[in-house]
Amino acid sequence: METPYPLIMTSKPPSQKPFRPRVNYADRRRKAKPAVSSRQIVQDLMQEIIGKGLPLQDALNQHDGWNKLDDRDRRFARRLITMVLRHHGAAKAILKSQMTKPLNRRDRKAEAILIMAVVELIWAESDSHAAVDQAVRLMRNTGFRHLTGLANGVLRNIDRRRNAIKSTPQDPMVNAPTWLQEALTQDWGDDASRIMESLLQAPALDIRPKEDVAAWAEKLGGIATPHGSIRLAETPSKGRLVNALEGYDDGAWWVQDSAASLPAMLLGDIQGKRVIDCCAAPGGKTAQLIAAGADVIALDQSAERMKILNANMTRLKMTPEIVIADGMTHQMGDDLVDAVLLDAPCSATGTIRRRPDILSHQKAPDLAMLNRLQHGLLAQAATWLKPGGVLVYVTCSILKDEGEKIIQSAPPSLKPVPITSDDAPGFSVTNTNGDAIRLMPDALQLTPQNSGLQDPEDLDTRGNIPQGNDGFFIAKFIKV
Repeated sequence: METPYPLIMTSKPPSQKPFRPRVNYADRRRKAKPAVSSRQIVQDLMQEIIGKGLPLQDALNQHDGWNKLDDRDRRFARRLITMVLRHHGAAKAILKSQMTKPLNRRDRKAEAILIMAVVELIWAESDSHAAVDQAVRLMRNTGFRHLTGLANGVLRNIDRRRNAIKSTPQDPMVNAPTWLQEALTQDWGDDASRIMESLLQAPALDIRPKEDVAAWAEKLGGIATPHGSIRLAETPSKGRLVNALEGYDDGAWWVQDSAASLPAMLLGDIQGKRVIDCCAAPGGKTAQLIAAGADVIALDQSAERMKILNANMTRLKMTPEIVIADGMTHQMGDDLVDAVLLDAPCSATGTIRRRPDILSHQKAPDLAMLNRLQHGLLAQAATWLKPGGVLVYVTCSILKDEGEKIIQSAPPSLKPVPITSDDAPGFSVTNTNGDAIRLMPDALQLTPQNSGLQDPEDLDTRGNIPQGNDGFFIAKFIKV
Protein backbone atom coordinates (compact mmCIF):
# COMPACT_ATOMS: atom_id res chain seq x y z
CA MET A 1 0.00 0.00 0.00
CA GLU A 2 1.38 3.38 -0.95
CA THR A 3 1.75 6.04 1.67
CA PRO A 4 -0.01 9.35 1.02
CA TYR A 5 3.19 11.22 1.69
CA PRO A 6 6.62 10.32 0.27
CA LEU A 7 9.32 9.36 2.78
CA ILE A 8 12.40 11.58 2.85
CA MET A 9 15.54 9.53 3.30
CA THR A 10 18.75 11.07 4.69
CA SER A 11 22.21 9.65 5.13
CA LYS A 12 22.34 10.76 8.80
CA PRO A 13 19.74 10.31 11.51
CA PRO A 14 18.17 13.49 12.93
CA SER A 15 20.27 15.23 15.60
CA GLN A 16 19.35 14.16 19.14
CA LYS A 17 21.03 16.97 21.14
CA PRO A 18 20.23 16.81 24.87
CA PHE A 19 18.14 19.63 26.28
CA ARG A 20 20.22 22.32 27.89
CA PRO A 21 18.59 24.87 30.17
CA ARG A 22 19.20 28.50 29.36
CA VAL A 23 22.29 29.80 31.15
CA ASN A 24 21.89 33.02 33.09
CA TYR A 25 25.34 34.51 32.60
CA ALA A 26 24.53 37.38 34.95
CA ASP A 27 24.02 34.87 37.76
CA ARG A 28 27.24 33.11 36.78
CA ARG A 29 29.14 36.40 37.00
CA ARG A 30 27.61 37.12 40.40
CA LYS A 31 28.75 33.76 41.69
CA ALA A 32 32.26 34.46 40.45
CA LYS A 33 32.51 37.57 42.59
CA PRO A 34 33.50 36.60 46.16
CA ALA A 35 32.96 40.20 47.32
CA VAL A 36 29.20 39.67 47.04
CA SER A 37 29.28 36.74 49.47
CA SER A 38 31.57 38.72 51.78
CA ARG A 39 29.09 41.54 51.90
CA GLN A 40 26.20 39.14 52.37
CA ILE A 41 27.98 37.73 55.40
CA VAL A 42 28.47 41.27 56.72
CA GLN A 43 24.71 41.76 56.34
CA ASP A 44 24.05 38.56 58.27
CA LEU A 45 26.43 39.70 61.01
CA MET A 46 24.69 43.08 61.22
CA GLN A 47 21.39 41.30 61.85
CA GLU A 48 22.90 39.17 64.62
CA ILE A 49 24.96 41.90 66.31
CA ILE A 50 22.96 45.10 65.82
CA GLY A 51 19.58 43.40 65.58
CA LYS A 52 19.94 40.78 68.33
CA GLY A 53 22.83 42.04 70.47
CA LEU A 54 25.15 39.08 69.85
CA PRO A 55 28.86 39.72 70.56
CA LEU A 56 30.97 40.06 67.41
CA GLN A 57 33.13 37.01 68.04
CA ASP A 58 30.10 34.84 68.83
CA ALA A 59 28.41 35.98 65.60
CA LEU A 60 31.52 35.09 63.61
CA ASN A 61 31.83 31.69 65.25
CA GLN A 62 28.20 30.84 64.58
CA HIS A 63 28.07 31.89 60.92
CA ASP A 64 28.30 28.86 58.63
CA GLY A 65 29.85 30.82 55.77
CA TRP A 66 32.54 32.63 57.75
CA ASN A 67 35.18 29.90 57.62
CA LYS A 68 34.37 29.18 53.98
CA LEU A 69 35.76 32.56 52.96
CA ASP A 70 39.38 32.68 51.90
CA ASP A 71 41.81 34.77 53.96
CA ARG A 72 41.51 37.82 51.73
CA ASP A 73 37.70 37.90 51.82
CA ARG A 74 37.66 37.18 55.55
CA ARG A 75 39.92 40.16 56.21
CA PHE A 76 37.70 42.33 54.00
CA ALA A 77 34.52 41.18 55.76
CA ARG A 78 35.95 41.59 59.25
CA ARG A 79 37.26 45.07 58.49
CA LEU A 80 33.92 46.08 57.02
CA ILE A 81 31.75 44.75 59.86
CA THR A 82 33.92 46.45 62.49
CA MET A 83 33.68 49.74 60.58
CA VAL A 84 29.91 49.36 60.30
CA LEU A 85 29.68 48.81 64.05
CA ARG A 86 31.84 51.88 64.76
CA HIS A 87 30.12 54.26 62.36
CA HIS A 88 26.60 52.86 62.19
CA GLY A 89 24.99 55.94 63.75
CA ALA A 90 26.82 58.47 61.56
CA ALA A 91 26.19 56.41 58.40
CA LYS A 92 22.49 56.26 59.23
CA ALA A 93 22.42 60.05 59.66
CA ILE A 94 24.15 60.57 56.29
CA LEU A 95 21.69 58.22 54.60
CA LYS A 96 18.74 60.01 56.18
CA SER A 97 20.00 63.36 54.91
CA GLN A 98 19.98 62.07 51.32
CA MET A 99 16.49 60.58 51.34
CA THR A 100 13.20 62.47 51.05
CA LYS A 101 11.41 59.96 53.26
CA PRO A 102 12.50 57.00 55.39
CA LEU A 103 12.13 53.42 54.26
CA ASN A 104 9.23 51.34 55.55
CA ARG A 105 9.81 49.24 58.64
CA ARG A 106 9.52 46.09 56.53
CA ASP A 107 12.53 47.30 54.53
CA ARG A 108 14.97 47.35 57.47
CA LYS A 109 17.25 44.82 55.81
CA ALA A 110 17.42 47.07 52.77
CA GLU A 111 18.38 49.97 55.02
CA ALA A 112 21.17 47.83 56.49
CA ILE A 113 22.55 47.25 52.98
CA LEU A 114 22.52 51.00 52.33
CA ILE A 115 24.23 51.73 55.67
CA MET A 116 26.95 49.21 54.86
CA ALA A 117 27.50 50.86 51.47
CA VAL A 118 27.70 54.33 53.05
CA VAL A 119 30.37 53.06 55.46
CA GLU A 120 32.30 51.66 52.50
CA LEU A 121 32.15 54.97 50.66
CA ILE A 122 32.95 57.32 53.56
CA TRP A 123 35.13 55.38 56.01
CA ALA A 124 36.42 52.23 54.32
CA GLU A 125 37.36 54.15 51.16
CA SER A 126 36.32 51.24 48.98
CA ASP A 127 36.18 51.57 45.21
CA SER A 128 32.99 53.55 44.68
CA HIS A 129 31.83 51.54 41.69
CA ALA A 130 32.26 48.26 43.55
CA ALA A 131 30.55 49.53 46.71
CA VAL A 132 27.48 50.84 44.83
CA ASP A 133 27.27 47.96 42.37
CA GLN A 134 27.52 45.26 45.03
CA ALA A 135 24.96 47.02 47.24
CA VAL A 136 22.49 47.11 44.33
CA ARG A 137 23.17 43.43 43.60
CA LEU A 138 22.54 42.57 47.24
CA MET A 139 19.25 44.49 47.10
CA ARG A 140 18.19 42.49 44.05
CA ASN A 141 19.30 39.15 45.47
CA THR A 142 17.60 39.61 48.84
CA GLY A 143 14.11 40.50 47.65
CA PHE A 144 14.37 44.30 47.34
CA ARG A 145 14.35 44.60 43.54
CA HIS A 146 11.83 47.42 43.87
CA LEU A 147 14.43 49.49 45.76
CA THR A 148 17.42 48.99 43.45
CA GLY A 149 16.78 52.26 41.60
CA LEU A 150 16.55 54.16 44.87
CA ALA A 151 19.70 52.51 46.17
CA ASN A 152 21.65 53.29 43.02
CA GLY A 153 20.58 56.94 42.99
CA VAL A 154 21.12 57.63 46.70
CA LEU A 155 24.51 55.93 46.87
CA ARG A 156 25.82 57.57 43.71
CA ASN A 157 24.74 60.94 45.07
CA ILE A 158 26.61 60.23 48.33
CA ASP A 159 29.65 59.16 46.30
CA ARG A 160 29.59 62.44 44.34
CA ARG A 161 29.49 64.35 47.64
CA ARG A 162 32.02 62.07 49.33
CA ASN A 163 34.70 64.72 49.90
CA ALA A 164 32.21 67.27 51.22
CA ILE A 165 30.69 64.72 53.60
CA LYS A 166 34.10 63.60 54.88
CA SER A 167 35.16 67.20 55.50
CA THR A 168 32.02 67.93 57.53
CA PRO A 169 32.62 67.27 61.25
CA GLN A 170 30.61 64.32 62.55
CA ASP A 171 29.46 64.12 66.15
CA PRO A 172 31.07 60.89 67.40
CA MET A 173 28.39 60.52 70.07
CA VAL A 174 25.76 59.57 67.45
CA ASN A 175 27.52 56.20 67.20
CA ALA A 176 27.06 55.45 70.91
CA PRO A 177 23.92 54.00 72.52
CA THR A 178 22.03 56.35 74.83
CA TRP A 179 23.31 54.71 78.03
CA LEU A 180 26.93 55.21 76.98
CA GLN A 181 26.36 58.81 75.91
CA GLU A 182 24.85 59.57 79.31
CA ALA A 183 27.57 57.73 81.25
CA LEU A 184 30.41 59.46 79.41
CA THR A 185 28.81 62.87 79.80
CA GLN A 186 28.16 62.31 83.51
CA ASP A 187 31.72 61.13 84.21
CA TRP A 188 33.76 63.28 81.84
CA GLY A 189 31.65 66.31 80.91
CA ASP A 190 33.11 68.31 78.03
CA ASP A 191 35.71 65.60 77.34
CA ALA A 192 33.03 63.01 76.53
CA SER A 193 33.07 63.63 72.76
CA ARG A 194 36.87 63.50 72.60
CA ILE A 195 36.87 60.20 74.48
CA MET A 196 34.17 58.80 72.20
CA GLU A 197 36.17 59.87 69.15
CA SER A 198 39.22 57.98 70.41
CA LEU A 199 37.08 54.87 71.02
CA LEU A 200 36.04 54.89 67.36
CA GLN A 201 39.61 54.48 66.11
CA ALA A 202 40.75 51.12 64.80
CA PRO A 203 42.93 49.30 67.35
CA ALA A 204 46.64 48.92 66.88
CA LEU A 205 48.35 45.55 66.88
CA ASP A 206 50.70 45.41 69.87
CA ILE A 207 52.86 42.44 70.75
CA ARG A 208 55.09 41.76 73.73
CA PRO A 209 58.23 39.66 73.19
CA LYS A 210 59.80 37.51 75.87
CA GLU A 211 63.13 39.29 75.31
CA ASP A 212 65.11 41.55 73.00
CA VAL A 213 62.39 44.09 72.21
CA ALA A 214 64.55 46.15 69.85
CA ALA A 215 65.55 43.14 67.75
CA TRP A 216 61.97 41.95 67.36
CA ALA A 217 60.79 45.47 66.52
CA GLU A 218 63.34 45.51 63.69
CA LYS A 219 62.36 42.04 62.45
CA LEU A 220 58.65 42.80 62.40
CA GLY A 221 58.90 46.39 61.16
CA GLY A 222 57.32 47.84 64.28
CA ILE A 223 58.08 50.49 66.87
CA ALA A 224 59.43 49.64 70.32
CA THR A 225 57.39 51.48 72.96
CA PRO A 226 58.93 52.89 76.17
CA HIS A 227 57.33 50.12 78.23
CA GLY A 228 58.56 47.01 76.41
CA SER A 229 55.87 46.43 73.79
CA ILE A 230 56.09 46.59 70.01
CA ARG A 231 53.49 48.37 67.91
CA LEU A 232 53.14 47.14 64.35
CA ALA A 233 52.30 49.39 61.43
CA GLU A 234 50.00 46.91 59.73
CA THR A 235 46.98 45.43 61.45
CA PRO A 236 45.70 41.96 60.54
CA SER A 237 42.57 43.39 58.90
CA LYS A 238 44.72 45.33 56.45
CA GLY A 239 47.38 42.77 55.67
CA ARG A 240 49.31 40.17 57.58
CA LEU A 241 47.71 37.51 59.72
CA VAL A 242 49.05 37.39 63.26
CA ASN A 243 49.88 33.69 63.09
CA ALA A 244 51.89 34.26 59.93
CA LEU A 245 54.30 36.69 61.59
CA GLU A 246 57.85 35.62 62.35
CA GLY A 247 58.20 34.26 65.86
CA TYR A 248 54.57 33.27 66.34
CA ASP A 249 55.03 29.52 65.91
CA ASP A 250 58.19 29.65 68.03
CA GLY A 251 56.34 31.32 70.92
CA ALA A 252 58.68 34.32 70.92
CA TRP A 253 55.91 36.82 71.69
CA TRP A 254 52.19 37.22 72.39
CA VAL A 255 49.56 39.78 71.44
CA GLN A 256 48.80 42.27 74.23
CA ASP A 257 47.61 45.86 74.06
CA SER A 258 50.31 48.25 75.25
CA ALA A 259 48.11 49.67 78.01
CA ALA A 260 47.20 46.17 79.20
CA SER A 261 50.88 45.53 79.94
CA LEU A 262 51.16 48.35 82.50
CA PRO A 263 49.31 46.72 85.47
CA ALA A 264 51.76 43.80 85.66
CA MET A 265 54.69 46.21 85.52
CA LEU A 266 53.29 48.07 88.54
CA LEU A 267 53.78 44.96 90.70
CA GLY A 268 57.49 45.81 90.67
CA ASP A 269 60.28 43.24 90.79
CA ILE A 270 58.55 39.85 90.90
CA GLN A 271 61.53 37.66 90.06
CA GLY A 272 61.11 34.40 92.02
CA LYS A 273 57.89 35.56 93.72
CA ARG A 274 54.51 33.80 93.79
CA VAL A 275 51.85 35.81 91.98
CA ILE A 276 48.15 35.15 91.38
CA ASP A 277 46.75 36.37 88.09
CA CYS A 278 43.04 36.56 88.92
CA CYS A 279 40.63 36.48 85.96
CA ALA A 280 43.63 35.35 83.94
CA ALA A 281 42.20 34.20 80.59
CA PRO A 282 43.14 34.52 77.78
CA GLY A 283 46.65 34.75 79.21
CA GLY A 284 48.46 37.91 78.14
CA LYS A 285 49.07 39.05 81.71
CA THR A 286 50.02 35.51 82.76
CA ALA A 287 52.66 35.38 80.04
CA GLN A 288 53.99 38.80 81.05
CA LEU A 289 54.30 37.76 84.71
CA ILE A 290 56.09 34.51 83.83
CA ALA A 291 58.44 36.36 81.49
CA ALA A 292 59.29 38.66 84.43
CA GLY A 293 60.39 35.63 86.45
CA ALA A 294 57.35 35.04 88.66
CA ASP A 295 55.91 31.73 89.79
CA VAL A 296 52.36 32.29 88.51
CA ILE A 297 49.00 30.89 89.54
CA ALA A 298 46.54 31.60 86.70
CA LEU A 299 43.03 31.67 88.20
CA ASP A 300 39.76 31.99 86.29
CA GLN A 301 36.27 30.54 86.78
CA SER A 302 35.62 29.92 83.05
CA ALA A 303 36.81 26.49 81.93
CA GLU A 304 36.24 27.43 78.29
CA ARG A 305 38.35 30.56 78.51
CA MET A 306 41.05 28.66 80.34
CA LYS A 307 41.31 26.32 77.36
CA ILE A 308 42.39 29.37 75.37
CA LEU A 309 44.90 30.33 78.08
CA ASN A 310 46.27 26.80 78.12
CA ALA A 311 46.70 26.81 74.33
CA ASN A 312 48.50 30.15 74.51
CA MET A 313 50.80 28.91 77.26
CA THR A 314 51.61 25.79 75.22
CA ARG A 315 52.64 27.91 72.23
CA LEU A 316 54.72 30.17 74.48
CA LYS A 317 56.28 27.16 76.23
CA MET A 318 55.18 28.49 79.63
CA THR A 319 53.82 26.46 82.51
CA PRO A 320 51.77 28.39 85.06
CA GLU A 321 49.75 26.63 87.73
CA ILE A 322 46.22 26.68 86.33
CA VAL A 323 43.31 26.92 88.76
CA ILE A 324 39.68 26.93 87.59
CA ALA A 325 37.74 28.45 90.46
CA ASP A 326 35.49 31.34 91.44
CA GLY A 327 37.71 34.13 92.72
CA MET A 328 34.88 35.32 94.99
CA THR A 329 35.17 32.18 97.12
CA HIS A 330 38.62 30.75 96.38
CA GLN A 331 40.68 30.16 99.52
CA MET A 332 44.48 30.06 99.83
CA GLY A 333 44.57 29.13 103.52
CA ASP A 334 48.08 29.61 104.90
CA ASP A 335 49.64 29.35 101.43
CA LEU A 336 49.77 33.11 100.92
CA VAL A 337 51.34 34.82 97.89
CA ASP A 338 53.57 37.84 97.30
CA ALA A 339 51.39 39.64 94.77
CA VAL A 340 47.98 39.59 93.09
CA LEU A 341 47.01 41.06 89.75
CA LEU A 342 43.21 41.43 89.72
CA ASP A 343 41.74 42.24 86.30
CA ALA A 344 38.13 42.44 87.44
CA PRO A 345 35.11 41.78 85.19
CA CYS A 346 33.62 45.05 83.94
CA SER A 347 31.65 46.74 81.17
CA ALA A 348 34.75 46.63 78.92
CA THR A 349 33.97 50.13 77.68
CA GLY A 350 37.68 50.85 77.46
CA THR A 351 38.05 48.17 74.78
CA ILE A 352 35.46 49.47 72.31
CA ARG A 353 38.24 50.02 69.77
CA ARG A 354 38.67 46.25 69.44
CA ARG A 355 35.13 45.34 70.57
CA PRO A 356 32.90 47.74 68.61
CA ASP A 357 29.91 45.43 69.09
CA ILE A 358 29.54 47.12 72.51
CA LEU A 359 28.23 50.14 70.60
CA SER A 360 25.27 48.08 69.40
CA HIS A 361 24.15 47.17 72.94
CA GLN A 362 21.00 49.21 73.47
CA LYS A 363 20.67 47.96 77.04
CA ALA A 364 23.16 49.29 79.60
CA PRO A 365 25.42 46.78 81.35
CA ASP A 366 24.27 45.67 84.78
CA LEU A 367 26.64 47.86 86.78
CA ALA A 368 25.09 46.84 90.11
CA MET A 369 25.94 43.21 89.40
CA LEU A 370 29.42 44.09 88.13
CA ASN A 371 30.07 46.27 91.19
CA ARG A 372 29.21 43.35 93.47
CA LEU A 373 31.73 41.21 91.59
CA GLN A 374 34.39 43.90 91.73
CA HIS A 375 33.94 44.52 95.47
CA GLY A 376 33.81 40.80 96.21
CA LEU A 377 36.91 39.92 94.18
CA LEU A 378 38.91 42.78 95.69
CA ALA A 379 37.98 41.71 99.22
CA GLN A 380 38.78 38.05 98.56
CA ALA A 381 42.04 38.79 96.75
CA ALA A 382 43.24 40.71 99.82
CA THR A 383 43.03 37.48 101.83
CA TRP A 384 45.48 35.73 99.50
CA LEU A 385 48.32 38.20 100.21
CA LYS A 386 51.16 37.99 102.67
CA PRO A 387 51.67 41.07 104.85
CA GLY A 388 53.61 43.53 102.71
CA GLY A 389 52.30 41.88 99.55
CA VAL A 390 51.21 44.00 96.56
CA LEU A 391 47.84 43.99 94.83
CA VAL A 392 47.03 45.80 91.58
CA TYR A 393 43.33 46.25 90.82
CA VAL A 394 42.46 47.00 87.19
CA THR A 395 39.40 47.27 84.96
CA CYS A 396 39.27 47.93 81.23
CA SER A 397 36.41 50.37 81.81
CA ILE A 398 36.26 54.13 81.38
CA LEU A 399 33.31 54.45 83.77
CA LYS A 400 33.99 55.82 87.25
CA ASP A 401 31.47 53.43 88.82
CA GLU A 402 33.90 50.60 88.06
CA GLY A 403 37.06 52.35 89.19
CA GLU A 404 37.10 55.29 91.58
CA LYS A 405 33.85 54.18 93.23
CA ILE A 406 35.15 50.65 93.90
CA ILE A 407 38.43 51.56 95.58
CA GLN A 408 36.71 54.05 97.87
CA SER A 409 35.47 51.04 99.83
CA ALA A 410 38.53 48.81 99.49
CA PRO A 411 39.19 46.42 102.42
CA PRO A 412 40.94 48.13 105.38
CA SER A 413 43.81 45.64 105.09
CA LEU A 414 44.78 47.24 101.77
CA LYS A 415 46.71 50.50 101.91
CA PRO A 416 46.70 52.58 98.69
CA VAL A 417 50.03 53.13 96.98
CA PRO A 418 50.28 56.26 94.78
CA ILE A 419 50.84 55.72 91.06
CA THR A 420 52.39 58.61 89.14
CA SER A 421 53.10 59.40 85.51
CA ASP A 422 56.68 58.23 86.10
CA ASP A 423 55.27 54.73 86.62
CA ALA A 424 53.62 54.81 83.19
CA PRO A 425 56.34 55.64 80.64
CA GLY A 426 55.00 56.73 77.27
CA PHE A 427 51.43 57.28 78.50
CA SER A 428 49.56 60.49 79.17
CA VAL A 429 48.05 59.72 82.57
CA THR A 430 44.64 61.03 83.65
CA ASN A 431 44.43 61.99 87.33
CA THR A 432 41.74 60.42 89.48
CA ASN A 433 42.04 62.86 92.42
CA GLY A 434 43.54 60.02 94.39
CA ASP A 435 46.35 57.48 94.26
CA ALA A 436 45.06 55.57 91.22
CA ILE A 437 45.43 56.45 87.54
CA ARG A 438 43.45 56.22 84.35
CA LEU A 439 44.71 55.55 80.86
CA MET A 440 42.22 57.03 78.43
CA PRO A 441 41.96 55.47 74.94
CA ASP A 442 44.23 58.18 73.52
CA ALA A 443 46.86 57.99 76.28
CA LEU A 444 49.58 56.46 74.10
CA GLN A 445 50.81 58.76 71.37
CA LEU A 446 54.07 57.52 69.86
CA THR A 447 56.55 60.19 68.87
CA PRO A 448 60.19 60.01 67.74
CA GLN A 449 61.15 61.11 71.25
CA ASN A 450 59.26 58.48 73.27
CA SER A 451 59.75 55.63 70.79
CA GLY A 452 63.52 55.87 70.65
CA LEU A 453 63.71 56.51 66.91
CA GLN A 454 66.76 58.28 65.60
CA ASP A 455 65.01 59.82 62.61
CA PRO A 456 61.65 61.58 63.12
CA GLU A 457 60.62 60.41 59.64
CA ASP A 458 60.90 56.77 60.74
CA LEU A 459 57.38 56.87 62.15
CA ASP A 460 56.12 57.48 58.62
CA THR A 461 58.53 55.20 56.78
CA ARG A 462 57.37 52.29 58.97
CA GLY A 463 53.81 52.59 57.77
CA ASN A 464 52.20 55.42 59.75
CA ILE A 465 52.09 53.73 63.15
CA PRO A 466 48.57 53.90 64.65
CA GLN A 467 48.08 55.68 67.96
CA GLY A 468 45.96 55.10 71.05
CA ASN A 469 45.30 52.13 73.34
CA ASP A 470 42.67 50.34 75.36
CA GLY A 471 41.30 52.39 78.27
CA PHE A 472 42.08 51.28 81.85
CA PHE A 473 41.62 52.19 85.50
CA ILE A 474 44.54 51.03 87.68
CA ALA A 475 44.98 51.15 91.46
CA LYS A 476 47.80 49.72 93.59
CA PHE A 477 47.69 48.54 97.22
CA ILE A 478 49.99 47.03 99.81
CA LYS A 479 48.78 44.51 102.42
CA VAL A 480 49.14 45.80 105.99
